[in-house]
Amino acid sequence: MARYLPTLERLRTLAEVARTGSFSLAADRLALTQPAVSNHIRLLEQQIGVALLDRSGRTSRPTPEGEMLIAAAARAAGEIEAALDAIARQRAELVGQLVLATGATATRHLLPPVVASLRDRHPGIDLRILTGNTVDLLPGLLEGSVDIGLLTATPVQPALESRLFFRDRMVCVTPASEAPGMASITPRDLEGRQLVLFDRAGSIRGGIDGWLTEADAARLRITDIGSADALIGFVRAGYGWTIISEIVAHGDAEAGHVAIRPLDPPLWREMVLVWRADRASRPVVAAALAIFLAHATP
Repeated sequence: MARYLPTLERLRTLAEVARTGSFSLAADRLALTQPAVSNHIRLLEQQIGVALLDRSGRTSRPTPEGEMLIAAAARAAGEIEAALDAIARQRAELVGQLVLATGATATRHLLPPVVASLRDRHPGIDLRILTGNTVDLLPGLLEGSVDIGLLTATPVQPALESRLFFRDRMVCVTPASEAPGMASITPRDLEGRQLVLFDRAGSIRGGIDGWLTEADAARLRITDIGSADALIGFVRAGYGWTIISEIVAHGDAEAGHVAIRPLDPPLWREMVLVWRADRASRPVVAAALAIFLAHATP
């Protein structure tokens, strides 16, 4: 048989009468009328079937049964408060999966501080990072399987929005002992030299090839490699020179393993933040975009 439990409001009234010893003081503290307080106690005692307050003295004191009920009510109220706090935290904390797509260079050199901020601000977001070339990652953005892309080219797609995230200078990287007297490197300076460049699968190579058009193509010796780390490794070994993003070569140049020379004319690489316009309103995506844009250095 189901038992009807006392309401928390009536139990709170009982606890306040027991604490103050007075129906009138309890009424004042609870912002109730004294008849309302009396009615709460009367209904409680009728429901439970025992006296909960001893009214024989000048003050009202809880009976043993009243003390048991007050203690149980305090525990229940504490549990409810804890549950309400947890619900409030859950509502305030974003929970969900975020899929980010970018290249290996950005993953190594640009993402770590952004991802750390995202984790600190929204620990409930489960982040998944896909790496690849822009041409391979773009379909995921269009299909919706990728939430945000950090790409090296701005896709012209009506469904996508974009914002410049980072602009980096491209430089010529040589073995530390070579090109000592050259303040800058022109396309013609590379004629006859062994070059190691990003392969044509990536969008960066298109910009490099455009820059090299001023050189005699017949005199360019190029080995294609698909990894930025491998390019630096080949240069360090003395195999050839490369053209690469300055952030990639900076550490090796500081350590004296390679030398960096600016390009003439200058060549820049842009990293663009890309997302589907119809997904930007998702709380997880909106929160991540806000953090990315706060780290942007266009």
